[in-house]
Amino acid sequence: MIVTPHRRALTVLCLACATIITLLYLTVAPYRSLETAAGDWLSTNPAARLSPRNPQLVYLGIGPAALSLDTLWPEDLEKSPTLRLMKAGWPWNRAVHAAAIDRLAGAGARAIVFDMVVPHPRAGDAAFRAALDRYADRVVIGSNLEKRLEDGGDGSGPANLKRTHVLPSASLITPASIPDSRVGFVNVLPDADGKIRRARFRTTLPEFFGIDAGPSDPELFSLPARALQKAGFGDLVPKTRQPLVLRYSEDFLPLSIHEIFVEAQWTKPPYRNGALFKDKIVLIGAAGNATEDRLQTPFGTALGPTIHLSAINAALNRDFLHETPLAIDLTLIAIAGGLAWILGATIRRPLIRLAVLFAAVAGFYAIVQLLFNTIGLLPIVFSPMLTLASSGMAWSAWEQVLDLRDKVRLRRTFERYVSRDVVRELVDNPAGWLHTIGGARKNVTVLFSDIRGFTTLTEAAEDPQALVTQLNEYFDEMVQIVFANNGTLDKFIGDAVMAHWGSITTEGEAIDAQRAVSTAVEMRETLARLNKGWEKRGMLQLSFGIGVNYGEAIVGNLGCEAKMEFSMIGDAVNLGSRLEGVTKSYDIDVCLGEHVAPLVREEFTLRSLDLIIVKGKTKPVEIFTVLGRRLPSTDEPDWLTVHEEAMRRYRLGEFTTAAALWREVLAQVPGDPVSTVFLARCLSLQKEPPEGAWTGVFEMKTK
Repeated sequence: MIVTPHRRALTVLCLACATIITLLYLTVAPYRSLETAAGDWLSTNPAARLSPRNPQLVYLGIGPAALSLDTLWPEDLEKSPTLRLMKAGWPWNRAVHAAAIDRLAGAGARAIVFDMVVPHPRAGDAAFRAALDRYADRVVIGSNLEKRLEDGGDGSGPANLKRTHVLPSASLITPASIPDSRVGFVNVLPDADGKIRRARFRTTLPEFFGIDAGPSDPELFSLPARALQKAGFGDLVPKTRQPLVLRYSEDFLPLSIHEIFVEAQWTKPPYRNGALFKDKIVLIGAAGNATEDRLQTPFGTALGPTIHLSAINAALNRDFLHETPLAIDLTLIAIAGGLAWILGATIRRPLIRLAVLFAAVAGFYAIVQLLFNTIGLLPIVFSPMLTLASSGMAWSAWEQVLDLRDKVRLRRTFERYVSRDVVRELVDNPAGWLHTIGGARKNVTVLFSDIRGFTTLTEAAEDPQALVTQLNEYFDEMVQIVFANNGTLDKFIGDAVMAHWGSITTEGEAIDAQRAVSTAVEMRETLARLNKGWEKRGMLQLSFGIGVNYGEAIVGNLGCEAKMEFSMIGDAVNLGSRLEGVTKSYDIDVCLGEHVAPLVREEFTLRSLDLIIVKGKTKPVEIFTVLGRRLPSTDEPDWLTVHEEAMRRYRLGEFTTAAALWREVLAQVPGDPVSTVFLARCLSLQKEPPEGAWTGVFEMKTK
């Protein structure tokens, strides 16, 4: 495969994005929190699958209703000694827990789980202990794994951090060297952001606190693990001591524990004389009271018992989530960068590439969500998507920079040869440019300028290099004037300049014509300034003729496959060139065609010149020259009125009167070349009157 600069830059960008994101993922904790949040979204968004609530689980809550018993009738309390003990206030006499065990066990519950830690003795322990012993095969109670600061023994020594397993009170369960199967630790460890996402089913005391276990350290089981064992599902308890990511279950709504002691409710749904609890795992824990333990999860705040229920539920449903190893995570980032490279290398149109890029990002997310929902796979989400999006967008942005740079470079290069209008059309609207290949008919204003006697100057030049320098200086000034008036520089023809208006863009025929004539006037003024400077530098003086014409022309990209040139052809163009040549016959520098004059008369002072037939044509055209711009502070010269009257008389064939009028003009403007030409013509016509009817048309014999 050929490695082009395009692909090299693409490779560098994609590799840089993938590398930066990999380093962020590996080393920056705040960034990892973004990845964690993306994983949480997989679990919590509306499309995420929750683990179905297993029907073998029942949640009995110790909540406000159970603590106050305000909803009960007095006769309910009279009928139940347990309710009277509960009414006495929290914490309850532990005989209440014994009564709950008896009632639930009598109903056929497979496991009765107390999500509570009872390290100290209290009233009713004897009854509670008896129930715990009586139903040892189905009851579970909580313990706690703690770190404690303890002194050396007499209170004076340094404090030591000790790790301890806080067991139920000895008044309930006698401590043993081997952990009692009725005891499970209630601890759940949050991730670094304080949210509970994992459950640990078995551990050792050192391992729980991040220390390697020794061979003599007994294995401890969590409350959910003990519940599964007591219910006969010991084989579903995960064998690993590592915490497992939970797929949280649907909400577990608690039933108030006091209701099982109210006979009127016990016999009715949902209890139906205890049928609700038959073969069920019943968890008893806080539910809305002041002693509850509230924990943070990806779903928000949750009660501690619901997390244990979710852990049991995940085990019963075999529905844990599986995080991908680091090697797979890094591979996904690399694949995302590679995919961005492929899109950048194969799709060159930016909008289409961006659309495919975002489709790829959405597709990746959809696949990950599908894997999460179906097989419980939990790969990283944010980093691959960010790599794909950032690589693709960075490349698109870089392409825009390159495109802008290339356009600027191309524009600067072409502007040395053609008009800014042509460059703008070519660079910014290539489709529009291509449309002109076949040609289009447009009304244009064309300007031709040509240096007088330049061929003779070149033959006589002693220093050709100095002449070329002078010519380039001339061209530079003239071209800047064309561009300043929004003209299109068509070409240089030797020492001649061809420009036009309306060929590419137009603001109206009058504006185009006015800009063309303004260009001619400014060229005249600029040449006068240049001549003064050249004279001081000992250089030759230059003069020129300018022809300006307006009409229809065929505009297009002309040439052959080897070389194309934006230009125009047509009678209006040819006449413009002829008008430039006409200036020699009248010793003037600017000649306007008859269709230009009415478009510019309000802006410029014009002088009627002649009615002529140019060489190669048969139809006469009226021509004019321009004296200057019309300014509010400047009136037309008096002699111009005399000239116009002389021209009218001349065209009527009144040569004597016309000659007299032109003598008046010469008296006011000595040496006026136009008056000199027409005075000589009138004198000649007086001597040799024209044959036939006089039309006032003068036929040009030269170009």
